[in-house]
Amino acid sequence: MIYILRLLKGFVEFSAEGGFPERFINLCKIRGISLWGVKNDGVKVIAFTTEQEFQELKTPAENSGMMLKVIKKHGLKNFSKRHKWRCGVVFGVVMAFLFWIFMSGYVWEIEILETQGVNVEAFTESLADLGVKIGARKSEIDIIQVQNKLMNEYSELLWVSLNIFGGKVQVEMSEFVEQKEITDTKTPINLVASKKGEIVLVKGYNGVNAVKEGDNVTEGSLLISGVVKNFDGSEYFTRAKGEIFAKTKNNEKLVCKLKNKSEITCEAESRYYLYAFALKIPLGLKTDGGFLTESRKLLKSGKTALPFGIIREDDFKSIGKELEYSTEEAKLSALSEAVKIKREKYNHTELEKVEYSFVEAENKVEINSKINCVEDIAKETPILTEN
Repeated sequence: MIYILRLLKGFVEFSAEGGFPERFINLCKIRGISLWGVKNDGVKVIAFTTEQEFQELKTPAENSGMMLKVIKKHGLKNFSKRHKWRCGVVFGVVMAFLFWIFMSGYVWEIEILETQGVNVEAFTESLADLGVKIGARKSEIDIIQVQNKLMNEYSELLWVSLNIFGGKVQVEMSEFVEQKEITDTKTPINLVASKKGEIVLVKGYNGVNAVKEGDNVTEGSLLISGVVKNFDGSEYFTRAKGEIFAKTKNNEKLVCKLKNKSEITCEAESRYYLYAFALKIPLGLKTDGGFLTESRKLLKSGKTALPFGIIREDDFKSIGKELEYSTEEAKLSALSEAVKIKREKYNHTELEKVEYSFVEAENKVEINSKINCVEDIAKETPILTEN
């Protein structure tokens, strides 16, 4: 605080040398002249004093044989004198500061987190309808009201949180997690074969095993029975549980036509805009396209996006075109699709052998996949009982 007052009043850094430094300092104290930051090496004195008291140093200096010399003048008054030709810079700094304060009251970036299962574009439009958009005043956003209206509009949301950091609005949300269907633990069931195969492993957890390793079964064969006999010959029903692994042979067929009609999406034209404070200034003529995509490249300060940059819009259109494959191209396309099916359908099996064969027909190519694997073939089937 004292330093600020000294800056406002102005002070002088000076040196005194050539006489008796101790006498000079003592005479200043006797006359009540305040000195601070005094450095005395026995020959030369360097110190600070106010501009007004500097004029009173002449008498102590003459009486002690010291020569005074101004090193530097400090304070607002001296600064304004030295830099009076830079008043435009000072004005610009002040205006920039005021502009920054003014613009900090607006929203310039919206970030939506946890968007899985939520249409971001529609959600952004909903926010805009509620007043949460780029260029909106932060003071006009009722956070609680916006959160409540979003919860009412999107019934799949568990909660929504709206947070404002500077010029950035961050929206967090969480969806309802679908609970797994509670398994029926009361209805008695048998485990039967979902397909034919050779049994290689039997893991029975509950019920009576009806097969053993090495048995060949057909589709629908009983694997584990839910009908259990007591020692006295009576029977009771239970839920059969277990895993039955078998070697199975599977066939998959896929057809690829040599001529196919397809919609091809091609880029029509791109256009650019200068973006500044929610304003889009076009840099070209608008074109007509099929559908539109937008990408933004904004200036950033650290991780915060600034409301300046370039926006690129791409107009796309779809063209209906008949594609014609050669036989080899059709085989390659069919093989690619067959491999995809194998990965998806037999993902949880142990593959033993996979063979692909092609059949060329008129205007098409057929691919047959022979897949030998080891898989769990147990399937639940309710036990029908008479009431």
